[in-house]
Amino acid sequence: MIFVLLTLVFILLATYILSTVSKPKNFPPGPSWYPFIGCSAIVQNVSQKYGSQWKGLSQLAKEHSTQVLGLKLGSELVVVVYGEKNLRQVFTGLEFEGRPNSFFIRLRCLGKRLGITFTDGAIWKEHRHFTVKHLRNVGFGKTAMEKEIQIELLNILQYIKNNTKSLSPKKVLAAAVLNVLWKYVAGERIEEDRLMFLLDLLNARSKAFSMAGGWLNLYPWSRFIFPKLSGYSLIVKMNEQISEIIDEAIKKHKSKAVEGNDFMYYFLDEINEHKSTFTEEQLKTVCLDLLIAGSQTTSNVLEFAFLTVLRNKLIQQKVFDEINEVLGDDMPCWSDTSRLIYTYAFLLEVQRYYTIVPLAGPRRALDVTSIDGYSIPKNTTILMAVGDLHFDPELWDFPHEFKPERFIDEAGALKNSEHMYPFGLGRRRCPGDSLAKSFIFIIFVGVMQKYKVECSNGIIPSGEPVIGLISGPKDYTADFIPRN
Repeated sequence: MIFVLLTLVFILLATYILSTVSKPKNFPPGPSWYPFIGCSAIVQNVSQKYGSQWKGLSQLAKEHSTQVLGLKLGSELVVVVYGEKNLRQVFTGLEFEGRPNSFFIRLRCLGKRLGITFTDGAIWKEHRHFTVKHLRNVGFGKTAMEKEIQIELLNILQYIKNNTKSLSPKKVLAAAVLNVLWKYVAGERIEEDRLMFLLDLLNARSKAFSMAGGWLNLYPWSRFIFPKLSGYSLIVKMNEQISEIIDEAIKKHKSKAVEGNDFMYYFLDEINEHKSTFTEEQLKTVCLDLLIAGSQTTSNVLEFAFLTVLRNKLIQQKVFDEINEVLGDDMPCWSDTSRLIYTYAFLLEVQRYYTIVPLAGPRRALDVTSIDGYSIPKNTTILMAVGDLHFDPELWDFPHEFKPERFIDEAGALKNSEHMYPFGLGRRRCPGDSLAKSFIFIIFVGVMQKYKVECSNGIIPSGEPVIGLISGPKDYTADFIPRN
């Protein structure tokens, strides 16, 4: 009897192990799968070897000669797509509008599957529409927003005037973006001490999630055994801290302590009308989504822009000559993009060359589907290699060279490249792209108009990006020399 029982247990265990290494029929090519862990160890090794998960996965795709890379990370089926045709299919296909419902994703959303970034289905459609509509109702994306950006430009210029030597642009740029965004979300600027704390918190939280994206993502149970080593304890503490900041703003609105109208007031009105999906938890998570989406990505583009002109004096001079000739001392505005051809082409090239989100997603297949002839099972997680697309030699001449001229046609006009995806595409396109584009252009032009950017202490900073969940420059300082 015992022998029969042991034999049965062995057969069941062997069957389970076999199921963990067997790939679904016609699944995309990729590395071999091992029991329980899939190809997680292989992915981690190549990620460490090539400096980032994006570059490591790109190498695996090349090794397997595929535009659709099939992986299994722990128990999760993951597909990484390459090439414009495949990216456009995932960006725009209704069957790819889902988001994974994993412990790690919920942890990023303060513990529950709420907000607009990582939800899908009816709640995502309702709340994305509500968020976009009511942000626009209070002026987001309109002329009033441009005025707010110009106010922040003046604050940045004053800050630079007081700190011209060995200045790190990181915090002042991120703070300015958050102030514009928070004006529409919560009706006011953030107090400076609170703002610096929030920026430090968001930055540390991003780094913590990058580090915890290994074991904690693949094996959520590790938080019970190694709460500190897995990064779980740190992330929970940070979630509590950021919740307190947003809770404080909500309390001010509930007591009518904030003048005017803003997104929070609209949302609280829906709560008071007892709309089922409108809760304070949902409001808090939507606010977090907006803070994360609006702060680091936009400011990182500007950091890369200033780093690039610092490292290339010829480009910097061409940018300034055009600004000086076209604008003189006039305050820049978004409509100037049609006149500052080379400057805008330069900013487009920054966003191509330094792709801020090289691995976009994650998406979840809502049904059994196919990509490039391969079968994609329902609930498979899909990542989009935007960074590889921006360096595709079939789309870009000499893609590893920094050439703003690639966005200017023979007649000297801007070329709107359909091969650029800095804000995604389709119904999940970044809702804050209007703020990002205007902010990047106005702030960059306004600073270059007044200051020359030079190396601190004669040391040229590295141009190599640091790539985690998003891409950013290594910390650097610069001297901002007033122009005559």
